[in-house]
Amino acid sequence: MKRRIFTAMAVLAFSAFGMNAQTLQSTTWKAYGISFKAPAGFNVEDDSEEGYIISTPTYYITVQLLEGEGIKRSELSQELKNIASDDEVTNQTPVTTFELLQFYGAQLKGNCETEQCIYSYLLTKDGSSGFYVSITYTDKQDNTPENILKSFSLEE
Repeated sequence: MKRRIFTAMAVLAFSAFGMNAQTLQSTTWKAYGISFKAPAGFNVEDDSEEGYIISTPTYYITVQLLEGEGIKRSELSQELKNIASDDEVTNQTPVTTFELLQFYGAQLKGNCETEQCIYSYLLTKDGSSGFYVSITYTDKQDNTPENILKSFSLEE
């Protein structure tokens, strides 16, 4: 009897964890050779030198080249905080930094009007270019935006 209860609870737990699971597929911003995993079934709204914007009913992802004199790794966190404040992102988390194979990154989460959002700056490790990434989504407990962000890479 105890074994049946344990098995039933395990199945329910695994089902609950799977509710936020989103199938991801590869996509590439051709203008800059930036690839990442995106929610399956996305619509491309813009694929130009100005930006790469894709969407689904749940996610809205924007990728843009950072403009200016060239941002330094040491400036990522403060610059990201500044842009989030300018965009009136509320309930901001502290900025966290991370490292991907080809990028140094900084991110923060917050509320963009009625949606959840992640703002991030990615700087190529050679410092030659930087990118702004914004992901808006509906469910605060959803881990998919983190998985999307951590999948960014440059095509060889």
